[in-house]
Amino acid sequence: MQSNLDSPQQPAPQKSVSISLIRLVGYGLLLLTLLDFGAILLPPKLMDPVWEFETMGAIVERIPVPLLALGFIFFGDSQLRGQWERLLLKVLSWASLAFAVFLVLLIPFWGIISSSRINNQTVNQMTAQYDVRSQQLNELEAQLNEASPDDVATFLQDQGVELEELEAAPKEQMLMQLTQAKTRVQKEFENQQTSQRNTLIKSSLKWNLSALISSVLFAYVWHLTRWARWSDKRKAPQNRVAKQS
Repeated sequence: MQSNLDSPQQPAPQKSVSISLIRLVGYGLLLLTLLDFGAILLPPKLMDPVWEFETMGAIVERIPVPLLALGFIFFGDSQLRGQWERLLLKVLSWASLAFAVFLVLLIPFWGIISSSRINNQTVNQMTAQYDVRSQQLNELEAQLNEASPDDVATFLQDQGVELEELEAAPKEQMLMQLTQAKTRVQKEFENQQTSQRNTLIKSSLKWNLSALISSVLFAYVWHLTRWARWSDKRKAPQNRVAKQS
């Protein structure tokens, strides 16, 4: 009879070990995340739109790990907590809200403004390269227009080109090729612009939406862990009321 009465109490130590193990994994994941974030943010390169945008993406891509870590750490509410851990839980609860606000602030500053600056810089660079190539082709076309057909034929022969293989007169053939080259350069410029803009928009939408969703999740973690922010004086009256009921 005595063994039957004691048997329901046997799983209790196993339960406490499982809770402690889950929390230990949570603290480990959170510590690894902090080290990872430190490596991402240091050294800071503020006002560099590329660094800001890529740093935001790197942070957002790693959000699932700290969320999982907080879920493990707060598992079991206030059961089996030491005094030092209760203070740490209060800090982590407020840190969840602070991180939620940080993610919200990332969206306009590092997500939208930085991506817009990157787009402008990229467009300016591609435009400058396009202008240089176009100017070179225009100068070559002007020189070719001023040259006589005999000069063009002589130049092609010096380059080892057989005039019999040309489909048109040498000068007309070169002008035709220049026109095709100018059209090809323009199409490449437009395709690069479109590709760069689409890639930037896709990354910006993904990371901005991920930051917004993550901020909501961290704010909800802060809301659900309000028990960790309660002081002992506030808990005492509630405990007395519970005992009286």
